Amino acid sequence: MENQTVPIFYAVDDNYAPYLAVSLSSLVAHTSPDRHYQVIVLCDDLNTDNQGRLKAFETDNLKIQFVSINDRLKQEITDKNNKLRSDYFTFTIYFRLFIAELFPKLDKALYLDADTVVLKDVGELFDTQLGDNLVGAVPDHFIGHTPETIDYAEQAVGIDSQKYVNSGVLLMNLAEMRRSKFAEHFLQLLNKYHFKSLAPDQDYMNAIARNRIYYLNPSWNIQITTPQDVEPWLIHYNLFAKPWRYDDAPRQSYFWTYAKQTDYETMLKQQLADMNPKEVARDQKNQSDLIQLAVDIIKTPTTFYARAKQGVKIAL
Repeated sequence: MENQTVPIFYAVDDNYAPYLAVSLSSLVAHTSPDRHYQVIVLCDDLNTDNQGRLKAFETDNLKIQFVSINDRLKQEITDKNNKLRSDYFTFTIYFRLFIAELFPKLDKALYLDADTVVLKDVGELFDTQLGDNLVGAVPDHFIGHTPETIDYAEQAVGIDSQKYVNSGVLLMNLAEMRRSKFAEHFLQLLNKYHFKSLAPDQDYMNAIARNRIYYLNPSWNIQITTPQDVEPWLIHYNLFAKPWRYDDAPRQSYFWTYAKQTDYETMLKQQLADMNPKEVARDQKNQSDLIQLAVDIIKTPTTFYARAKQGVKIAL
């Protein structure tokens, strides 16, 4: 076991503060008393009330700080056409790609999406040796098991669909990302080509790092469609079946166990109670739109795969 502090990044705005609280509750429950943990919340429009409620999860060996992403970085991101799950645009989806540049003293870190529940000490994940790989991650189960997105990964992103990873749980080799000028390369591609994407940060990360990904044990990123027989060490409520929206969401009991330990529980239960046929139809339409978008992007002339075939350097 390594002794250094474990840095853990999240990226949220006010919309996701309640879910981050649940994730922090579970994270704290599975820390080792022999280690120290530093949670860094990259935020955009996170009010002081939410910051205070999240800060309350600090313990003797887990500290939380909030870092506002500066306007200069936001100005450099000119692509606002891509949306999260075909739903809405938020700058927070890109923040993880700049961690190496924003925190030059860190050589390695974890990144977790806010819609996660931790069931094992993430210090064990942090200790994974990455070599010269840029990131450690788990394949995206939905992408790799849906016919349209299988084609999308291979014919638009240019990566084997079984090796296309989910960016909601990342072990990041920050030192190697800086040496490889990952952020600079990402910005050049983003602002020059404006690649249409299903999951903007995720597609860019797969396209750029595709030859330098360390594949983690799938238990470290149990996703909505992951088979039930895979042991959960960390659950990621990706896609649309969120436990605060659907009472039959896969593995929802874990979420509510830790939601009870936050002061957002009443709000979260109200969100579940407020679900109605109109909202369900909206989610179904968004998922259908997502799959159709995968089909449509393949047909466009500007894809990662097409540009790479034309000689444009995509992968580092």
